[in-house]
Amino acid sequence: MIKKWKKYFILLFKQMFLLIYYAAKKKWTFAKTTDKKRIIICFDGAIPHGGLVDRLKGIISFYEVAKKLDYDFYINFKDPFELKLFLEPNKVSWEIRNEDLKFNFFESKIFYLMNNFTINPISLIENCSYKTIIVYCNVDYLKTIYNDKKQEDLNEIWRLNYNELFIESDFLINQINELPTKKGIVFHTRFTSLMGDFKDTVSVVLDENARKELLLELVEKIQEKSIFNPTKKIYVVSDSILFLNYIKENTSFNVLPGIPKHIDLNDFEKDLTPHLKTFTDFYFMVKSEKVYLLKLGQMYSSNFSRYAAILGKVSFSILKK
Repeated sequence: MIKKWKKYFILLFKQMFLLIYYAAKKKWTFAKTTDKKRIIICFDGAIPHGGLVDRLKGIISFYEVAKKLDYDFYINFKDPFELKLFLEPNKVSWEIRNEDLKFNFFESKIFYLMNNFTINPISLIENCSYKTIIVYCNVDYLKTIYNDKKQEDLNEIWRLNYNELFIESDFLINQINELPTKKGIVFHTRFTSLMGDFKDTVSVVLDENARKELLLELVEKIQEKSIFNPTKKIYVVSDSILFLNYIKENTSFNVLPGIPKHIDLNDFEKDLTPHLKTFTDFYFMVKSEKVYLLKLGQMYSSNFSRYAAILGKVSFSILKK
């Protein structure tokens, strides 16, 4: 009961914060009466938004809602970089200018849906009479929208929506072309703060002995699978530079260039290099032959590699103890 009330008050606080945030923009103007209803999903730095795939999940979900309800759809992705630097509009003109982000108390509604798995977004938006709906969301709602569909069908919808919305920018394509071209098997790990090599959205850090033990277990798991693929190149993708360096120094497996960092941690400000690493890691898995997520002990059950595999129609498996 206490946890339920705590969650309710956090939600209420975030809603009030966003209302004040938009009120401070002083764009309280009426939309034209002929305007079609519109959904704007926002990643503008007003609140923590999560990682790249968390953001993509929210985008894909509400693009599907917009299609089903025949609403216009826009993406306000400006923090910590502009999305169009990496992903440009493809079949949908989703860009929106700052001056068009108009908020009116009588015609605009804000929904804070971060980590909210309890709502049905179709019902929520359909029952909303406001013309402009501003959404903050990091949830994949396709299963809720289509509760009668198999996972393979949901994956196809996710992939279709992504490709309707996005095409890689020339800048990103040039960087992808610098990656190894021969398809291989990718092992992905997500440690968050466990290795102690960077701060993340969680703060658990393993002691030195536990770290060493985990490193050995992970290498052993990779070796177990690589034995059955002797002619395939083996790549390791991770959020931990400590782990990547360990792989380079102690194994024959391959790593990609760059230093990984979380998209929601803005200590690198306007430097695009860490963000570029996120996108190139993602697209390398999209174009791979098979992807494994290693999930041992307290390691994070990341969706990063799973959605890359969905986009690329790549075989995906989770390796546990």
